[in-house]
Amino acid sequence: MIIAGVRFNPLIISLFVAFLGTLVHRATNGMSMSMDPSSHLGVLALVVLSWLVIARAQQSELRCLFDAQRCLAVKSNASAKLLSTVCDAACWLAADGSTILESDPRVDEVLGCKAQGTDFVCYLPDEEKKRFHMALVSAGTRHVLDPVVLLPSTLRGAGSRQYEMDLFIEDVRAEWDASEGRNLPGFLVGIRLAVPEQAASSFMTECDLEAPVKLLRRCDQIALESDAASSRNGETMSLPETLRSAQLPYPIFQTCTQEALHRALYSGTGDADVPTIECPLARDTVLATLELICNHALGGALVCIAEAKAFEHVFGAEVPNAACTRSSDQGYMTDYLRGIHVRDARFQDAFREFTRPTHNDRWPEDYPDELARGRPKDGAFLLSMDGYRVQCSAKLLGLAPVARWESVGTKHEAALACAWAIPGAFVFVKSDSGSLHFVQRAGTTLHVYQVES
Repeated sequence: MIIAGVRFNPLIISLFVAFLGTLVHRATNGMSMSMDPSSHLGVLALVVLSWLVIARAQQSELRCLFDAQRCLAVKSNASAKLLSTVCDAACWLAADGSTILESDPRVDEVLGCKAQGTDFVCYLPDEEKKRFHMALVSAGTRHVLDPVVLLPSTLRGAGSRQYEMDLFIEDVRAEWDASEGRNLPGFLVGIRLAVPEQAASSFMTECDLEAPVKLLRRCDQIALESDAASSRNGETMSLPETLRSAQLPYPIFQTCTQEALHRALYSGTGDADVPTIECPLARDTVLATLELICNHALGGALVCIAEAKAFEHVFGAEVPNAACTRSSDQGYMTDYLRGIHVRDARFQDAFREFTRPTHNDRWPEDYPDELARGRPKDGAFLLSMDGYRVQCSAKLLGLAPVARWESVGTKHEAALACAWAIPGAFVFVKSDSGSLHFVQRAGTTLHVYQVES
């Protein structure tokens, strides 16, 4: 019956129900062993009805599982096609960050051998192994909405030839329960060949799965031709190639007046498309900071406002190469403004003196406070939502660039990185020339508002 297609579980359950029905019949008929034909038909009908009901429920469950598997297969196929437009190959690494659990044939072609089951780190030069491990650590400390980790590196392929690669690393270990003890995937690694321009130009129209392999072979050919030409000319070394700027997306740029931004932050009205701040304490801090930087900043300044726990989440991870802060003035401004609210006149006076331009960007040697003399006047102000400083004159280290902002300096780049990395952050940045911008993240988009007086 099982071979004929009858489901075993519903059949057993139906027979059990029939047995119970028989017992009930015997009990109601004084344990009599005889049953009239109508009773037999009733029991048979009960068996068939029970079987149909249970089979229907099981069929619905199996149909849902089939639809889910088909949906996952379609999504996986579409994701692979989309990934192929960014990466030339991809592989899955185990949670140890080394063992290759699964790879596509293009990875085998790049590495020159069957990659599955081998150690990915063994294909890296010695000087690249530590950087790769640090990239894995960085991938594990990212915020869930942050982009994947990009690591320019080198892989050793067939014949010990080295290829320049861009590795895209996504950590998926949080999706699994470590106690399951199975060999589950831990990292998805995308591989993009950094090919010479003359090699890529021959394959700009290629879109099949063999295009990366053809590119790889073309790279080998160009490298051999270059080596041969150098040997003929007696050259022993070549000039380094020019570094190219990172190709990052642009944020959304808008312009608004100070009054419009104030109204938008306070009540959601006005020309500026800024979400209203519901918390009265946080709203007062952001508005006070807007007034502070507009009315008291005499030069460049960077102020970031967020919850203290958000700063701790981003800068407090005690792992190698994680983002961190470092005081540029040995903690002078942080100690000086301890327990002073942003609306306090003492805070405003200190901020005004901190942003006052000097010829060497340091506190004057004749400044009244001897502790300040000669110390750098540089770094960001990090404020909590209740209006008190978390850290002042802070250098923000290790934040990855996420967007492109032309014709500005590192202070504005840091403002973009802060707004992206720190959850719920409000960032104000003012240049030495006096232009003021407000930066905020909305979902996966950065918004930059130029604030006009």
